Amino acid sequence: MVDRRDMLKTMGLATGTLLGGGAAYAATPSPGARKKAAMLHEEIAAMPVDDSHCHPVTDHDAQTTPDRFLERISLAGFPSPDYFPAGVYAAWLAGDAAKRKELDARYGIDKVRGEIFYHFKESVFVKYMTKEMAKFLGCKPDLTSVIAARNERGRDYWGYVNALFRDARIENAMIDTGYIEDLKAPGIARFEDAVKPTRARRIYRVETIQAQLFEQDIDFEELERKFMTLLRAGLDGTGNYGARSYGMKSYLMPEIGVVKPLFDPAKAKASWETLKDKSIVYEDREAESQKGKDLRRYLLTLALEECLARDMPMQFHAGDGEAPGIILRQQDPYNLEEMVRFDRNGVMRMPKIVPIHAGYPLVGQAAWLSHLYTNCYFELSIMTPFVHQGLFQRYLQVMEAVPLSKILFGSDAYHVPELFWLASIWGKRYLAQALGVYVDQEVLTADEAIEAARMILYKNNRRLYNLEA
Repeated sequence: MVDRRDMLKTMGLATGTLLGGGAAYAATPSPGARKKAAMLHEEIAAMPVDDSHCHPVTDHDAQTTPDRFLERISLAGFPSPDYFPAGVYAAWLAGDAAKRKELDARYGIDKVRGEIFYHFKESVFVKYMTKEMAKFLGCKPDLTSVIAARNERGRDYWGYVNALFRDARIENAMIDTGYIEDLKAPGIARFEDAVKPTRARRIYRVETIQAQLFEQDIDFEELERKFMTLLRAGLDGTGNYGARSYGMKSYLMPEIGVVKPLFDPAKAKASWETLKDKSIVYEDREAESQKGKDLRRYLLTLALEECLARDMPMQFHAGDGEAPGIILRQQDPYNLEEMVRFDRNGVMRMPKIVPIHAGYPLVGQAAWLSHLYTNCYFELSIMTPFVHQGLFQRYLQVMEAVPLSKILFGSDAYHVPELFWLASIWGKRYLAQALGVYVDQEVLTADEAIEAARMILYKNNRRLYNLEA
């Protein structure tokens, strides 16, 4: 058995620790670890996957172009409408040639899109993804050929989606219905039917309930009553677009920063009156992000109480930025500590909390929060698959601090089904590499490494969400 210092040297660390984030990582495992990883990967590749955070997709992308496909998956292109006045980008997309020319002359739409595509095409992620998709589609490894082959498969789009899910071996998908594009209940059900035998399990978002109420001219007491009625219907009945829920999600942290429980309805009531006052002008987007803060904290607290009573997890958006729609500096995973504790009357009640997106790029903070609080979990989505080869180092960083029993696989797949598939293919590949280091260094036995993979890929998700299979 080697000691920690020798192990870190083998892994390519100059100084410090993985968790600290300041060390120089090896780009790939050592030769011995690669050999162990190859043996592990043979078994890991065949394992089922539970995607613990993802979204349903539409059939809008059955036929596409290289630029449109890149825009749909780029995190820079994701908020394209936010670069222009409200409604302008949607009008440009829907318009004929003359309308597009007019809008482009006024707002420079083509220039903005061109910059997004130019840079994203030059990312290693796109170059690597193109080669991986070419293997699956059986075509030349260039983006034009890949999209042409994809469009051919897209003639039976839902059959293509199903093929990707089967190849990825996804058995459970925890579907966040807080972002579903223009899907309604029938569209979500269509997606869920298309991916069978994958079982979709819905996650209810606090903001989905709020959106139905915040435009209504009602008093605070009625707002609270309606909120609780919708909340309970979504958790226990068919209020989540025609189905029940297995957990909840909050998007509050990127909107306000530090999130603390609020049990005082009087403060929430005053906040509701302020939120309804449309005459208030905010100095900047940071000030505006705080509007209705106490009301939203109070409603989130009510929702978390209901989750606690049902032994349901609450996911929290953390780390991953969706600029320019949010403020990046407000997404530190440590901002969630008071919700993890959920103190009341001097007691930490500690509901199941899941900071999602690995807290990326603040992976160390998310990992350490999970290390310190037994009720706080660690979820890998968006980092998986977007970090691709870097997942080897990041998975080592996570496993250094987070108990293997609390790491959850996830993709945050949205818009296109390939993100589900890529996350599974790359997640397994680089998890095997990271575990290969531990086996090579005799930190884990091969059997322990295989069991760790099972836990991360599907067993932890099923235990956390109380799934029967």
